[in-house]
Amino acid sequence: MTEQDSSASSPQARSRDDRALHEWQHLHPLSPILRGGVVGVAIIGYAVTQFVDDIFRGLGGGGDRDDSDETTDRGLREGLGFLFDHSLVASAVIVAGLAVIGLIGWLSWRYSKFRVAAGQIELRKGWLFREHRQVPLERVQAIEISRPLLAQLTGLSQVIVQSAGGGDSHLKLAFLGAGRAEEVRRELVALAGRRDEAPPGAVTLARVGADGAPSATTTAPVDPDEGREVLRVPNSRLFVATILHGGTIFLGAVALLTASVAIAAYGSSFEALTGAAIALPALGPLAFGIVVNRVGELLKHGNFRLADTGSAARIQHGLTDKRTTTVPLHRIQAVGMVQPLWWRPLGWWRVNVNVAGIGHDPTGNDDKNDTTVLPVGTLDQALEVLALLDPALSADDLRRAALGDGREGGWTLVSERAKVFDRLSWRRSGFAASPHSLMVRSGRYWRRVSVMPHARVQSLTLAQGPLDRRLDLATVTLVSTPGPVSVSIQHLAAGTAAELLREEAARARDARQISRSACTSDDLPSQLEPPAPFEER
Repeated sequence: MTEQDSSASSPQARSRDDRALHEWQHLHPLSPILRGGVVGVAIIGYAVTQFVDDIFRGLGGGGDRDDSDETTDRGLREGLGFLFDHSLVASAVIVAGLAVIGLIGWLSWRYSKFRVAAGQIELRKGWLFREHRQVPLERVQAIEISRPLLAQLTGLSQVIVQSAGGGDSHLKLAFLGAGRAEEVRRELVALAGRRDEAPPGAVTLARVGADGAPSATTTAPVDPDEGREVLRVPNSRLFVATILHGGTIFLGAVALLTASVAIAAYGSSFEALTGAAIALPALGPLAFGIVVNRVGELLKHGNFRLADTGSAARIQHGLTDKRTTTVPLHRIQAVGMVQPLWWRPLGWWRVNVNVAGIGHDPTGNDDKNDTTVLPVGTLDQALEVLALLDPALSADDLRRAALGDGREGGWTLVSERAKVFDRLSWRRSGFAASPHSLMVRSGRYWRRVSVMPHARVQSLTLAQGPLDRRLDLATVTLVSTPGPVSVSIQHLAAGTAAELLREEAARARDARQISRSACTSDDLPSQLEPPAPFEER
């Protein structure tokens, strides 16, 4: 180790860094420009467009205009002509405008400060309307780094502190230098660390026996910052998966139908093309919405990389807005796999999670919340990711849940009377219990698998609609942290649902009393319990 490295890692150097973090410090001087960059670029672009348009009109261009437009244009031309004729005045106007912008930016930077003190992170900003935000470190759920496009061009990053209160209570340090942002993130992670997290630098591996108890443990070194890379998702695969979506397929079907109707109505190809072109404006808003949604999905999950730091999953993704999120494994409440119909021929799956402190938009707009740990991948990759998130899960049980059918492997299916609601997949939908978790599967063509550990169950509900009561059916739902994964078994026989409710409540109560060590699921035998013989009443 060099003398410089030795001094940097000495207690004196670390104490200097700690004092710096506890003192009020400014954000990067370019922060005001980046925060208002998009608006500024839009204003400048509009002004340039109007200026060029005015010059062309002054040269004799332009079409028919009404009187009000001509009066306005004449006033603009006269004003610009005055500035062109008086260069000193024009220079003074430009300098004054830049001075005002610079003064506002300087004041914004001058009054924007942050620090970590008294067990909380604080942010002060605003010189006219002041704001002081505080987030207790004990309420911090995750800390991520985001690099929007303009920040990437200037080498800056923003640190996003996610608290247990949801999106409105998150705190953003926008912006810091890329190196300083990484330092602040590491320091905040260390200060907000919890006793139940594994220590940095080692990952605990364990084997689980048939009773769910760990049987052996080993340790392996892991980089606490970057972690061990688990997988990368090629952008080419992500592009194909983004196109294979219900919206794009519907849009293509509508376009094909429109072209067919036009050919049948007009006969000749030219007239058919003209008729289709006339019909396009009606499809414009629909097509625009679908394209924006698909492009946003591609930009969000591009360059996807998942790494294992030992006690957390480190996710990096984004094409224009690069984000780095660290999700502690002990805060994951439920996991789920989804295979849309369009991905079935390619064998692709998506893996989502529910994380404590990270909310979920039911409309599907999760741009600010990282609940997708695998946007698209093969079944083997999905099982590898699930083994990372919860090593107690058995790969054989998960594979059977994803591809299996019937009661084989300890599965309890929904009642035969459920075919009134779902004639296609009622023979596949059901649940299975292990000493560790409850597993639910549904869908024959649009497959879903949801898993919730017993210890994460906060409450259980049993619901019956009017038709359910008539058919003596019921739906059992396991309630935990909000998120994209829903653990619900619909249309069970009423007796089966009541028995499941009692048994799962007992399993959840017992599991919360047991402190489980981390474990791995490689080559684990099936842990699913054979279903008890329920009588359908």
